[in-house]
Amino acid sequence: MRILILLLFLLVGCALPPTVQQQTLLTGKILLRSDTLWQGEIIVDGEVTVAKGVTLTIAPGTSIRFVRRDSNRDGLGDATIIVKGSLVATGTEQKPIRFLSAESDPMPADWLEIRSDFARQLLFDWCEFRDSAYTLHAHFTRGHMRNSHIHHNIDGCRLGRSRFLFQHNLIENNSGKGINFRDSEVTLVDNIIRNNRAGIFLFEKPGKSVISRNNIYQNDINLQLGDFFAEDVALAGNWWGSADLTAIDQSIYDRQDDPELGHVDVAPVSAWLFSAGLQRRAQFKPLWRMASKGFVDAAPVEVDGRIFVASWDGFLRAVDSDGKLLWEVDTRDVVDGGLLAVDGGVFLQNWSRQLYRVDQADGRIRLLYEYPSSPADDHRQAGLTMTEQLLLLPAWNGTLYAFDRKSLNRLWSFDAGMPLRATPLVDREIIYQTSGNHVLTALNTAGQLLWQKELAAPLLSSPVLQSDNILVLDKSGVLTSFGPDGTILWQKNLAQASFYSAPLVAHDAIFVATAAGVVSKINPSTGQTIWSRSLAGSIYASPVVSNAGFLVGDNEGNLYLLDFDSGRTLASYRVEGAIQSQVLVTGNRLYFGSRDQNLHALQLVREENRK
Repeated sequence: MRILILLLFLLVGCALPPTVQQQTLLTGKILLRSDTLWQGEIIVDGEVTVAKGVTLTIAPGTSIRFVRRDSNRDGLGDATIIVKGSLVATGTEQKPIRFLSAESDPMPADWLEIRSDFARQLLFDWCEFRDSAYTLHAHFTRGHMRNSHIHHNIDGCRLGRSRFLFQHNLIENNSGKGINFRDSEVTLVDNIIRNNRAGIFLFEKPGKSVISRNNIYQNDINLQLGDFFAEDVALAGNWWGSADLTAIDQSIYDRQDDPELGHVDVAPVSAWLFSAGLQRRAQFKPLWRMASKGFVDAAPVEVDGRIFVASWDGFLRAVDSDGKLLWEVDTRDVVDGGLLAVDGGVFLQNWSRQLYRVDQADGRIRLLYEYPSSPADDHRQAGLTMTEQLLLLPAWNGTLYAFDRKSLNRLWSFDAGMPLRATPLVDREIIYQTSGNHVLTALNTAGQLLWQKELAAPLLSSPVLQSDNILVLDKSGVLTSFGPDGTILWQKNLAQASFYSAPLVAHDAIFVATAAGVVSKINPSTGQTIWSRSLAGSIYASPVVSNAGFLVGDNEGNLYLLDFDSGRTLASYRVEGAIQSQVLVTGNRLYFGSRDQNLHALQLVREENRK
């Protein structure tokens, strides 16, 4: 591995200067004999020791990368930080401090641990720990770990006879134990602990510990007592992935599994604790709005800094990122379906059942096609989409029309069932179309039927891809997961009406919003609900991903930014009409329409949070 040394190279036993910055290589055995500040990028290839009475301070935004070496061939990396004095690592949400592998193919145990024996204090805020064997290995030490992400290690910590606070952390995907301690005074509160082999491992003697207000779920074993743990344990106020006591008991390894062990009395809460997890923060800053003369339900689209938006007044408008009108063109009827901006044009359909191409540069309009009327010609048209060669138009009359993208000539049509109100999904040359006659249709790009599946209620929202599977939410609120061949893998009845809001797949989960105003996070493998929460109004808009959380609007005019993990509201903004438009996200800019007849532009600001 080639490492650029920009500042200094230290030999065994040399003292560091007061400040280390930019990129620095520390190799061999390094002893810090005076208070030291690390910032920039630190490469540790060996063992760094913080001497007794010395404080190592790590600045926000610093990355500490550990070189993988395994001199004794025990399968564990050698690189280590040993603390005999103090270590203070105070990052921020926007500038976390990262402890991770220096390798291009990182894996758990690339580096060993941060180890302390009789250290004065270890303080970690807004840190990330990954690729280690044991992360934090402390004995006879005090400290805290807050607002930190501990993932893809073997163990998230190993504590013995220490006093430690773990609060508001996300501890996940560790191949061993998430939290591992013995005979310690540990306060473990307000954390999310998931997808570890063992979420919490109590080796022996509980000490004076408090484990409460945590969400502990989807671990192979949520809590495990060690071989020498004979005492009974009472843990009140945690959520264990279910309200079913039998299911909770099955996720805990105690006396019911080994008669030599103590008994765990969980006294659980019945639902998700929204206060747990990282305390991220954000806000919406209004930038501008542009008025139309009708509802703005169609989601805006963007190409090269130009925003295209349609309205019930029949106009398609182009504006720049500052809200300046560039051009507008009249299609002479309502436009409420999704726009498609591709090949230099903006394609749309209106309530007169006309397909148009509008030139992105100057707004020149061309009528491409007009399809026959039907009894379903009353509201909410589907959005357009494309394949590599095709432009796809889902029509009220139940027909999916395919046009050649180059010539714009019609190539084929397929009767998928009346009405079509949802944009088709295209995946690997397969087209999936939902219809109001309860049917999900799979076609190839030649328009040939592959399979169809009929469900119990109309399908008004778009199908969504989840891994290789297809998710469909019907009008009655039943979420169905189909395999690629149309096999039903699972179904989840939300028991709430759902109209046009499609599921969102993000962060290894499914997020669903319903007309009852409820947003739910769902396990994509099982369909189990992880959390649900009610917003102020019914939801017709589909949620979308941003760099800070996911966004969804409701019919009371509220735009919400919700945290993927905790489900907390990170920011909200209110306008004077229903938000049925999906939000367009371009970096930290957000654009959405409303039934207050405006296109709104906001800036998403992620706030610093040091605590």
